[in-house]
Amino acid sequence: MGFNPEQFQALIDKLNSGLTSMSTHTTAMGPKVESAVNHWYVPDAVARGCIWIVNKIIEGVNWIINKLVDILQGAFAPIIMFYNAMQWQGEEIRGKASGVSSSTQKFNLAAPKYWEGEGSTAYTNAIFPQSGASAQVASSASTVAGCLTACGVAGFAFYTAVGVFVAQLIPVLAASAAAAASVVALPVAGAAAAAEATLGPAVIGGAVLALLSVIGAEGTTMAQLSGEKSDKSAFPNGGHWPVGTV
Repeated sequence: MGFNPEQFQALIDKLNSGLTSMSTHTTAMGPKVESAVNHWYVPDAVARGCIWIVNKIIEGVNWIINKLVDILQGAFAPIIMFYNAMQWQGEEIRGKASGVSSSTQKFNLAAPKYWEGEGSTAYTNAIFPQSGASAQVASSASTVAGCLTACGVAGFAFYTAVGVFVAQLIPVLAASAAAAASVVALPVAGAAAAAEATLGPAVIGGAVLALLSVIGAEGTTMAQLSGEKSDKSAFPNGGHWPVGTV
């Protein structure tokens, strides 16, 4: 799965809209069922049963809503990761580093083409180590970009899974809210809503586990970055940038 910022923003907008719709339908259930069972011809046992069904639905949906509110607090993270990945992989970091690496290679240095002797040799020997250092920076930038992109895509997949669940739950809640006004229709519609709401923890938990598995795998990338940071082969001056003077 790729990452498209516009599609992701549309997904988040739908999730926010879905939260509003879920809250609206859930809030309407209580008054409707109370009005429906508040009649002399509705037995107390039936009234209690209908109210119990609605209360369970409200309890389950409110749990889901609270979890979704928490989840949506991190909704901008994948977008930020995507744009940061572009910066690391693009001209701002990797592009500049690879450009320096190329231009400071021995065969690309302009001065030695017009300058010979000990001075030219000393100049070349002082400059070309910066090519390896710049290449390592470019390599690390590419690794960082890959890690950010993978995490962004995982976030997209996570919110997509949650969005699918919300999209399936809303019509069931709407039917249950409408059925709450009917003692006859409520048990069937309420049971369907309760079943959907019960799936909430499993769906959200499964999406979280999938997200964590991807992010956990990125620990390997972080270890690779740590290794590159510790690698001083391209930075012989005590781990600092090569000295460009003689």
